[in-house]
Amino acid sequence: MQVRPTKPGGKDAGDLSLSQRESSNGHELFLQLLKNYPEGSISIIDKDLSIIYTGGELYEQLKTDPIDWVGKTILPLFPLTLQKKIHSELSRVFLGNIISDFELRDCCFAGHSYTMDAFPLIEPDGSIKNAGVIIRNISKLKKAEEGLRMALEKEKELGDLKSRFVSMASHEFRTPLSTVLTSAYLLSKYTMTEEQAKRDKHLERIISSVNTLTDILNDFLSLGRMEEGKILVRPVSLNIQELITGTINEIAPIENKGQTILYEHLGNEMVVLDKGLLKQIVLNLLSNAVKFSFDDSEIEIRTVRDTNTLVLKVKDNGIGISQADQRHLFERFFRGANVTNIQGTGLGLHIVARYAELMNGKVSCSSELEKGTEFVIEFKQPSLTNETVTKGYYPVRSSL
Repeated sequence: MQVRPTKPGGKDAGDLSLSQRESSNGHELFLQLLKNYPEGSISIIDKDLSIIYTGGELYEQLKTDPIDWVGKTILPLFPLTLQKKIHSELSRVFLGNIISDFELRDCCFAGHSYTMDAFPLIEPDGSIKNAGVIIRNISKLKKAEEGLRMALEKEKELGDLKSRFVSMASHEFRTPLSTVLTSAYLLSKYTMTEEQAKRDKHLERIISSVNTLTDILNDFLSLGRMEEGKILVRPVSLNIQELITGTINEIAPIENKGQTILYEHLGNEMVVLDKGLLKQIVLNLLSNAVKFSFDDSEIEIRTVRDTNTLVLKVKDNGIGISQADQRHLFERFFRGANVTNIQGTGLGLHIVARYAELMNGKVSCSSELEKGTEFVIEFKQPSLTNETVTKGYYPVRSSL
């Protein structure tokens, strides 16, 4: 809207007095401000909430001409859900109140946030005939606030994680380190040839304790890399039978007396997954099965490769998991009520679930106290063509 003031008698603005010309220039500058306000809109309204002047980038986004709004009520600029509240707030302005940072939810555009400021324009006689209304787009500010909030939550979470690590590590490291120290001291006492059996027993204890410490450190290294987003998934074509069989052989030294791991595979042997992550999943599931099962018990592992999936199952006949504990099974540092006397970090299953998720896998668990536990992970796989079906059955018995 442009106004070109004229002097009575038909003379144009060039013949006006200095003060009148300054007033005209000010009016033009004011209209330019309205038109070019970049973050929303600026309006002047009367007591009927009708627009006298308005402008701003908001109208360009709404694809409407601000001139078309002059003489119309401001309310239709807002969703119906807000109009009653805005009418109430603007009515207060004409009583001398100021509105500041009134948040406009679900306004104008999805994903954008706006606030409204409104203030009375007081006449020389003290009356209020008009009000100024400024609508500001605060979407960038909201995103910055959300980013800051998430960063603070992440920092707090990492702080809690470090605290829990220190608490858990001081407890879990104490037992194996004490065992290493005691066995190393006793080894120095057995110097006679006939005492070799005693030396072997303490060497086994040292090796077992060092393996326990290594497992704890590996869990924390894996967790740290996941929290920092440093784990990259590198799918490759691999032979699932070879990977599982090799992993079973690695588990053998920690098996309880008389335990047997039975492995069966059905379907094509070739799968496409990250070899390192998959091996870590199998190691964690098998080591848990060994740890929480009884002597002379069987542990079953089964893989099935069909047209477009790989299913991995690990089943034991051990102490089982209560229904209450199963709800928290994959949380960090969680340990079941019936395993507090068995060493562990409470991170193994959390890592299993996270690694499976990274490879688009789904983990499920079924268990019953004193009757055992079965974990099932299903991975999506590229469709097979000319599938060849093979079947293998591999009992592996501990030599201990």
